[in-house]
This record gives sequence, structure tokens and C-alpha cells, in this order.
Amino acid sequence: MRAQIVATALAALLPLTAAADEVWTSDMGKIIYDSEVGDAAIFTFTNVDAYPATLVIPGLAGNYNDRSVHEAYWVGEGAGDCAGFRTAPNGTGSAQWGRALVAFDKPAFPTSFTLLLGFCLDPYVTSIRAETTAN
Repeated sequence: MRAQIVATALAALLPLTAAADEVWTSDMGKIIYDSEVGDAAIFTFTNVDAYPATLVIPGLAGNYNDRSVHEAYWVGEGAGDCAGFRTAPNGTGSAQWGRALVAFDKPAFPTSFTLLLGFCLDPYVTSIRAETTAN
């Protein structure tokens, strides 16, 4: 009984992970809150070129109640034209990457968002609307 009480108390101290619950739909398919590395939230999605991509949002890890507009970057798996090679914290890397901006509709989970993407260091040229699938 004592072990069960200790286990319950320890579980209450662990941070809540919305990652498994956060999936959005978009014209590009599903966008999934995949993991957290350090202070960065890692989303996976299909980019406009139909290749898998990773979205890295520094400062978003563990933030489920105070979301707004977040600067980010993405790294794709297809051939790229950027002058340098960029690697995401989860190991995905290529010369296909760019700046990103994530604008959540509301500060608390669950919420939809708009994702703006640019190639390399160029201005944003693509907008992807992501609607939450949570009830």
C-alpha cells in the first residue's frame, strides 16, 4: 500500500505530456507533436513538397497553457537548395530547411494554429492551417 501511495505521489510530480494527445489536421496531412528535446517541442509533418519534415519550436516544450506566436525552424528530408546543412535535435538533417512561425489560436491546449514556412533564410512563402483533432 505504501509503495502505491509513493508511486501515485511521484506520478503527480511528473510533467503532463500533451504530446501524445496533440495531433492536428491540415491540407498537408497530419501534424503531430512528436517529442520534446531540451526546451524544444518537435512536431512532424509532411512538407509542401510531399517529403516528411520536422518542425522545431524552441521554448515550447512543456508549455501547454501559455502559447502564442513562436519562432521556429523546419528541416525536411528531401533534396534542398540551402547553402548549409541543418540538423534538428532528433537527428533529422539536410540542406532542405527554413524559418517557421507558429501562431496558436488560443493560449491553452487544445488549440489550432497557423504555420508559416520559408525556405533557408528567405521570407515566409507558405501558410499551412492546422486544425486540432482534440475534443
